[in-house]
Amino acid sequence: MIYHTIADILAAGAQAQERFIAAVSNLTEAQANFRLDENQWTIAEIVEHVSVVNDGFLRITHKLLKEAEAAGKPPKADLNLGHTILDEDGNQPPPFQAPDRVRPQGGVGIKDSLAKMRATLPGFAEIQSRLEAVDLSEPMFPHPAIGPINAYQWMVLLGEHEDRHRGQIERLKAAAGFPG
Repeated sequence: MIYHTIADILAAGAQAQERFIAAVSNLTEAQANFRLDENQWTIAEIVEHVSVVNDGFLRITHKLLKEAEAAGKPPKADLNLGHTILDEDGNQPPPFQAPDRVRPQGGVGIKDSLAKMRATLPGFAEIQSRLEAVDLSEPMFPHPAIGPINAYQWMVLLGEHEDRHRGQIERLKAAAGFPG
């Protein structure tokens, strides 16, 4: 997908969040806490991770926005942005280890994690006019697996990250032994 405006990025993020929430809706406690093996997260842990990461993406975007506002460059007429972590064919990169600060701690219910996750998009909507008023392409913040990326890319990554973990959830739900 090519993103031409902040509104495009935020709409794609909202759609990714809807798909993610649909994937974890109506799960039993046994399904939410099913662990395929000791090295993999449960669905509840995946949702907890996504909620923590989403909050971090919003905080990073705020930081980069403040830097862009201080620089005072006018916004680009057309962002013409593509994917952040997906390749040109839409394929995900190989899995990588989440940093400790965003690893799930466990014991958090899906409903609580989803409530935290649902607060992220309104946070972006609150600053949308500010995001649209400046060029966000130069201030950078490092992603642990990708390297330095700008605010536009952090916002695109929000939806991509949710879709990546939605795929992980779907694979868990399809695994042998997943509670019925």
